[in-house]
Amino acid sequence: MSVYETNRVLFGVAVSALTLLIVAAGVIAVLLYLRQSGKLVSADHSSEIDEGTGLGNRYYLARRYSEMVKPSKRSEYVLCCIYADSDKLERNFKRDEMLKFVTHVSELVQTVMKQIRSVYVLARVPGYGLFVLVKKDSGFVENLNSLVREAGSYALHQENGQLSDAYRTAVGIYPLKAEDSDIHECIFTAYHTALAAYEQNEDQLVCDDEMVAMFSDERDMRREITRAFENREFVTYIQFFVDTMDNEDIVGGEALVRWNHPERGILSPINFVPFMEKEDLIPNLDYYNLEEVCRFIEEMYNHGIKNNFYISCNFSRKTFSSHDFVDRVKEIFKDFDFPKSMIAFEMTESENVKNIVQAYNNAVQIKELGVKILLDDFGEGFASFYDLTEYPVDGLKIDKALVDSIHTEKGNTILRGMTKMGHELNMKVIVEGVESDDQVNELKDIRCDIIQGFRFHRPIPVHEAKKTLADKGALPDGGVATA
Repeated sequence: MSVYETNRVLFGVAVSALTLLIVAAGVIAVLLYLRQSGKLVSADHSSEIDEGTGLGNRYYLARRYSEMVKPSKRSEYVLCCIYADSDKLERNFKRDEMLKFVTHVSELVQTVMKQIRSVYVLARVPGYGLFVLVKKDSGFVENLNSLVREAGSYALHQENGQLSDAYRTAVGIYPLKAEDSDIHECIFTAYHTALAAYEQNEDQLVCDDEMVAMFSDERDMRREITRAFENREFVTYIQFFVDTMDNEDIVGGEALVRWNHPERGILSPINFVPFMEKEDLIPNLDYYNLEEVCRFIEEMYNHGIKNNFYISCNFSRKTFSSHDFVDRVKEIFKDFDFPKSMIAFEMTESENVKNIVQAYNNAVQIKELGVKILLDDFGEGFASFYDLTEYPVDGLKIDKALVDSIHTEKGNTILRGMTKMGHELNMKVIVEGVESDDQVNELKDIRCDIIQGFRFHRPIPVHEAKKTLADKGALPDGGVATA
């Protein structure tokens, strides 16, 4: 081979190598562009991946929103939240099954998107749900009802599957507005729209301006409640019990919660408890109140309060039947030395308790600590009588509605029967809502044990309760500081 031919071959090889390098560089550039633009999620964006499902997370959604949706085009999009009660799924079927269901729903979304051939962003925000960012006119919203129904029938496709309400989903649709620069605000609104749909047993709801305003008010309320816990704005009031035969003898009381709001003053429970129930914040309040009550009893005990004195605490149905109830009570109790017979827990009838077995086990263990158990609102429902045979009850609190009918023949007969039954079962009978001397005289004749009501004592702050006990001579050492 001549030198010329050799050089020509080498030149050809060099050109081929250079071509390969150019092609490789082009591929790398494309991959880098895709990665940078967010169209390819890689390990470099691990902070944007939901660990449970492998989908994008809140931060992925936020980045894709800023990249995909131009400010002038925001009103052309909707953000849909597909909500399922993941906590309920995890309790019933464990975490792996919950994540399998979430993944299944995400696959349903992707199937719809393939059919309608639309550009979209799919992400999961744990505790909220799946989020789909898509154009309004894509056809996705029109497919949501069938998607929800398909998701709800998921259990039927499992081995020995049965239709279960735990797999129910609902969708909140938030049409974006031109001013929606913060996707996290949109996530919040879409989620609460989905939650409203779920609670109303609707497949989907579209968020309107009125709902946006309501969600904003609720968010403000949540912030205020968080601040109230941090600043200990919730205060304990005591409404004393008196002996029926000797109305001057204070034998105990019920602890009630008020909110000492920095701007609105003292708020009664009706102003905050319904919201806290909706937001699942009541357990926080229950344990907060228990700690305050223990502190009050400890102080009374250290000043020689008589042994038969006790304070009752209310617990929500959900708190009393929770699996960690006894452990959390013990954790609070360990910091106090007073005899636990000086505190009583009021429980509502089991008809309203979702986990009856757990509530029963909790009642038994609490009783073993020395705590009294009172059956609250007795006579309000049929389950009360069942509870008498099943729970270790020390006393009955007869509902105010029965007291109001004490002057009627039937009402009087029912109260007599309940009092007699309670005594035969070795229980104290407490009658609440007593407001008149006539009612007091009837209750004396019936021989119930304890009276609670405005006739003798209204709910008062702890510092006033201390003074009242000192004035009544219930504290042998002459009283305590009331500041």
